[in-house]
Amino acid sequence: MEKMLESGLLDILIQKIVDEVVRRIKNQPKKAVVFFTGATIGFDESMDSLLKLQKDGWQLKVVLSDDGMKVLDPLAIQKELSLDVIYHSGNIKSQKELYGSADLFVMATMSVNTAAKLAVGITDTVLLSLVNHGFMAGTPVVAAINACDPDDPQRATLGMGKSSPKYREMLNNNIKTLRDFGMKLVSGKDLYATCVGGTPTEANDLIVEKTARPVSKETVVNQILLGKSSECVIDKNVISRVDILKARESDVIKIPSGSIITGYAADAAKEFGLQIIRI
Repeated sequence: MEKMLESGLLDILIQKIVDEVVRRIKNQPKKAVVFFTGATIGFDESMDSLLKLQKDGWQLKVVLSDDGMKVLDPLAIQKELSLDVIYHSGNIKSQKELYGSADLFVMATMSVNTAAKLAVGITDTVLLSLVNHGFMAGTPVVAAINACDPDDPQRATLGMGKSSPKYREMLNNNIKTLRDFGMKLVSGKDLYATCVGGTPTEANDLIVEKTARPVSKETVVNQILLGKSSECVIDKNVISRVDILKARESDVIKIPSGSIITGYAADAAKEFGLQIIRI
């Protein structure tokens, strides 16, 4: 009885620690590396999206390509986004400082040239090298395709909507290839919604929800009879000695991969010769 009481108190303490860790994960600000290339179509829409991300607490590091430094106004971008520095090929000392802690890469403007190079794996600039790292490391990449989309309405108003069908097909094939690479391609006005509610953050939210799922008062134990032997699943964040005792008639106990097993629970499993498998 005394051991069960101690185990219960320990479980409560561990659960409080787990809850605090989850709370901090949820409150941790998102970090994104934002890229601007030498393109202006969709620029204003993308800037609006970036400002919304900042209002949500996102921390942004902005990188301009060499053409972006010429075509766009770096100082205006720096002032608008209240940044300490704008990164470019002339002041980047370590690429890892940029991508090391990034949750997401955002291509705020992607030129036809950039899309074409990425589609065939060319990484001959600092910016392209950084995006390539995102592909290789599995960092989610969201891009505004306004400037590289041959069918973007603004392109026609600028007198650039008269290309041949074959040329447009080539540009659209580049876009398709980038989608196949896993890039999330949207219009500049949809960058914000995609970053906060689309594929890049959805996976993280699911992980947090799974970790933060409250432990029910009654242990969830599903038993599966397999001839003379049996196995059960204990679906809890923290596995206590009481949980093991309830499942001691089983030969195998399966638990979630992220569950914590208390010392008393581990001793009980060993005492009854139970095999614990993380799933």
